[in-house]
Amino acid sequence: MSRTEDGFEALSARLPAGFTAGHALFAAVAGVWAALYLYGLGDLSLRVWDESRYATPARFMAEGGSWLDPVISVPTHEQQLGESLRLNKPPLGYWLQAAAMTVFGVSEFAARLPTTLATLGCAAVVYSIAAQTDDRRAGFAGALLFLAFPGMLLGSHGGRAASVDPILALFGSLFVWLTWRGRENPRLLVPAGVAAGLAVLVKGVAAGVFVIVLLPVGALYLRAYLNRWTLAGVASTVVVALPWHLYAYLEHGDLFVEEYFLTSVASRVQGEATEPPAEPLVPFLNYPWIKEAIGILVPPYQYALPFFATVTVLALAFAYWRLRADETRDRATRRFLVWWLVAIPLTFVLGGGNHAWYLLPMYLPGAVLLGQFVAGVADGSFGGHLDDALAGTRFGRPGGPLARLRERIPSAGAVRAGVAARWGEAAGAAVYPALCLVLVVALLPTYAAPLHEPYNDEQREIGTTIAAEVPEDEAVAVWLGPDGDTQSIMSVAWYADRPLERATPAELANDTSIHYAILPYGQESAVDRPVRVIVEGPTNDITVVEFTDATAG
Repeated sequence: MSRTEDGFEALSARLPAGFTAGHALFAAVAGVWAALYLYGLGDLSLRVWDESRYATPARFMAEGGSWLDPVISVPTHEQQLGESLRLNKPPLGYWLQAAAMTVFGVSEFAARLPTTLATLGCAAVVYSIAAQTDDRRAGFAGALLFLAFPGMLLGSHGGRAASVDPILALFGSLFVWLTWRGRENPRLLVPAGVAAGLAVLVKGVAAGVFVIVLLPVGALYLRAYLNRWTLAGVASTVVVALPWHLYAYLEHGDLFVEEYFLTSVASRVQGEATEPPAEPLVPFLNYPWIKEAIGILVPPYQYALPFFATVTVLALAFAYWRLRADETRDRATRRFLVWWLVAIPLTFVLGGGNHAWYLLPMYLPGAVLLGQFVAGVADGSFGGHLDDALAGTRFGRPGGPLARLRERIPSAGAVRAGVAARWGEAAGAAVYPALCLVLVVALLPTYAAPLHEPYNDEQREIGTTIAAEVPEDEAVAVWLGPDGDTQSIMSVAWYADRPLERATPAELANDTSIHYAILPYGQESAVDRPVRVIVEGPTNDITVVEFTDATAG
């Protein structure tokens, strides 16, 4: 046991009964999560892609709609309007958002809360894995770095967005980790199966990436999984995931197959689900890996932070050195974590995909390795491995530039020892978490601002104005012009909560029962009727009007 671990035990002895140093460390993680993820969660307007795609069906459910048949008012990738089924995604994400809206009311905060809670769950998984494979110091640092990673904190599908990718990462990672541990403790395969079923209910076929992570595990430890617990785990997956899928197929038949498999999966892999299609690495693939990797690691892209790129490389080097020296308590687990990290991007390179957030599941094993590296720096083991690796080179010789640099850098161990000598082991143990917290605080000012697109704000203004001006259940006719795109009203529909119906210029001109309409910006005169402009949206190229000559009926 290290001196820091001794200090943690001393710290535990000074805490209230039943509250250990491990609890204190994770309480600090939860505090950082609350400050970074809960504060201001509902401030930004819903993003057109993809927050409104999830929040709209959830709102229908929360306001009395069917929880088995997700409904959207502005279908994705289609020109039609009006309430229609959205079967290309399973419903668990909608259910969680609808539950939050039922409790907290329909708001951006409620729409994003399930994802934010799932992010805390992911941090707990990182903490648990790192603590089990290394120690609590690694778990603490890994969980903090996971929360501070710009892709989680600022990403359009990260922990502060009304999307389901962090929820998928939570259940999928639990499935992977519990299955890995199940080779030694088969009883864990049942909760692993439940987690797998929940991952499928979140994002359907996309959960298959976690199965790919586990394929070599099943091959290498086949005998360990040939037992009744594996069958029970598979059964638990089926019990959780099958009922809704069976219902959707029996109720909607070919429509379910078309939307769930052909539109959501096949067209996306082929690059047909985006406009324009993503640039492939090779002709039959769709994930622009090199381009995305550069964007993630090199400024000025929003998720870029050279710190994380540098530390990731050093963390992988540290993992390699520890594996080579066979000093890890669980060599196989460390090797598995590296494979888990690599398998996610490799899957999309080979299988297809077109968005950077598909890589989000790799953040968890990456954070574990980063936490182990930070702990290794603190206890001096990283420095020892570095000295061994550079021994015999001009960089590693005594008195060389690297040696002089390391001598000038204050040692975390020396600081801890000094504090412990003056105030006791419990105070010394607090030095490490305090330094980790300082590191996170120091990183935050270097980040770009959160995503804040003007067209999303404008759609919120337009939608809330419609909700205030247009009577409930009054339909709003929509003519977007020959070049119009329904993207311009995707979030409007969520905020307005009014029926939207397609209309032609001729219908708008001749049908005096139409009271309200959305027109192309500046095209009020194209409809030969007197109008009152309710609100204008030049960024989205739309104008909302009331026809002052409208008749009842």
